[in-house]
Amino acid sequence: MEDRMSKILLAVSDRWIPDDRVDAIADFAQRMDSSIVVVHVIYGREGSGAEVTPGERILEQIAGKLRGKQAKVETLLLFSDDIANATVKTASEHGCTLIVLGLASKGMLARLIEGNVAQEVIRATKTPVLLLPPDWKGEI
Repeated sequence: MEDRMSKILLAVSDRWIPDDRVDAIADFAQRMDSSIVVVHVIYGREGSGAEVTPGERILEQIAGKLRGKQAKVETLLLFSDDIANATVKTASEHGCTLIVLGLASKGMLARLIEGNVAQEVIRATKTPVLLLPPDWKGEI
């Protein structure tokens, strides 16, 4: 019988630093015998030309912390004009059975201007989505 939670997609942004939420995700993945695909989507089609982008830095920091907790991890840096769609498509292509989004603390004006990626992901996928508030420090 195949495991129900075989792969977790963890979508991260530049605002999300490796914190206690990463520890909880690593612990959950271990309990479920799941691997983790850490994804950062950069808005647009091309990189900045810098040798190491902020997105690559955050991916490495989070992947390093997850690996330190013995989690099975792969990272993906994507470029897209539609962050929510890129997240959902990547989850589907990698056979993910759970999408985890770490919410950033944004005000209402910022949400109106930038959009709400979490809301768009929830509407666009049939895969379960777990939203983690910025100040959350619990267990999964």
